[in-house]
Amino acid sequence: MKNYKDIAWLMERTAHKYMQYEKKPQQYCSDIILTQPEIHTIAIIGDNEGISITQLAKIRGITKGAVSQMIYKLVDKGLVEKRLSPKSDSQLNLYLTKKGEQARAEHRKLHESMGCKFAKLMNDIPEDVQKQLEELLKAFEKELDSIL
Repeated sequence: MKNYKDIAWLMERTAHKYMQYEKKPQQYCSDIILTQPEIHTIAIIGDNEGISITQLAKIRGITKGAVSQMIYKLVDKGLVEKRLSPKSDSQLNLYLTKKGEQARAEHRKLHESMGCKFAKLMNDIPEDVQKQLEELLKAFEKELDSIL
């Protein structure tokens, strides 16, 4: 199965390029510079107002410690605020500031333009091939989960 190696290398190269992209800071609005993990954290908080650190960690697929570090950065940048939960004195809930909302809005605009490009690309691929691709990626993710 020669194709296996070619596909494995392609997936590895793609994963490495995506990791580089995630680390590359991008400008949102005139004065907000964020990495992909930062803006995606902001997007999740905006979509789930009052979310807890535990819930955010589960959605992002990272540890609560990693989320806490990210939140400290975003609070320092004036994008997120932490408030004590009305349900528990030991839980903090997360909310976007006005500046965080602005960054989220800019991110949505970017996704709309990228989404159009991706949708056109996907429309050119037959539906059965799309399903096979989805199955492959799910199996690959499951395998990575078992290793990690």
